[in-house]
Amino acid sequence: MTSVSQENLRKLAIEAEAGGDYQAACGHLEEALRLGFDEDLALDLSRLLRLNKEEDQAYALIKALPDLFSRDKVLEEYGQVLAANNFLIEALQVKHLTEGEVDFPVLPADKKEQEKILLAFRKKQAVSQSQYEQLLKLDLPTYLAFARSLLLDPLANYALRLAVCEDLVKLGVKEEMQVMILGDLKSFVPAETDLLKQDPVYREFITSLASRYQNRPSELPLILAEGNFAFGQLYPCQGDYVTNPDAFARNLTGFLRQKRGGESQDLLEKIYQKK
Repeated sequence: MTSVSQENLRKLAIEAEAGGDYQAACGHLEEALRLGFDEDLALDLSRLLRLNKEEDQAYALIKALPDLFSRDKVLEEYGQVLAANNFLIEALQVKHLTEGEVDFPVLPADKKEQEKILLAFRKKQAVSQSQYEQLLKLDLPTYLAFARSLLLDPLANYALRLAVCEDLVKLGVKEEMQVMILGDLKSFVPAETDLLKQDPVYREFITSLASRYQNRPSELPLILAEGNFAFGQLYPCQGDYVTNPDAFARNLTGFLRQKRGGESQDLLEKIYQKK
C-alpha cells in the first residue's frame, strides 16, 4: 500500500507524462520508490522508462521484482520489456521453462546490430553483466553458433562459460554440445542438464561445505564463494570429476588451508591454476 507522499508523487508523474515529459515522470516515480517499494509503482516506472527509450533500465527494474509470473500485469510488462530490448533468447527461455504457456512476441535485433554485438563482445577482455545481456538480442542460430565457439575456447572465463551453459539449459537445447573443462574436451546435452544450483551433486557439496563452517559464521561467505568458484570450473560436467561431494568439500577446505587436497589434490591444483 502506497503512502500519501507516494500518491502525490504518482500524481506528479501522471501530469508529467501527460505533458510528454517522460524524464520528469520517471524521476517522480523513482523518488516514490525510494520512500518504499510498491510493485505497481515499479510497473509504472518500467513502462515510462520504455517510453523514454531507457529499455535497459526497465529490464533491470523488472528483473528485480520477486515474482514475474503470478500477476498478469507483471507478466505483461515483462514481455513488453523483453520486446523493447529485442531479448529474443530470454523470451525463448521463458517459453521453454513454462512449457509453452508463456510465449512473448519478441524479435531479435537486426542482422547489422547482431554483427556489432558479436564484434564488440569478442574485443572485450572482461565482460560486464550488461554487456553479456546484449547477447540475448541474437537470433537463435547465431546465439548457438556463438555458444559453440565460446565453449571450445580454452581461454574463456569460467563465469562466462557457466552463464552460457546455463542459458543453453534454459533454452532446452536438445543437441549435444562440446565444452572445454580444465583442458578436457567434454560433451553435454543442455536439455538433460540441471542448472548448477539445482544439481544434486552441487547441492550435497555446498551443504557439506557449509556444515564445516557452522561454528565460524564470519568465514562462511568466503568459503561458499570458494566452493562456487571450484564447482563452477567443472560445470556442466561436474559429475565426471566429483563422485563423492562430501569428500570433495573436505578436500577443498584442506587445500585452501594447507594446500592438502587429499584424493582431489590434482583436480584442485588444476582448478586453482585458473584463478
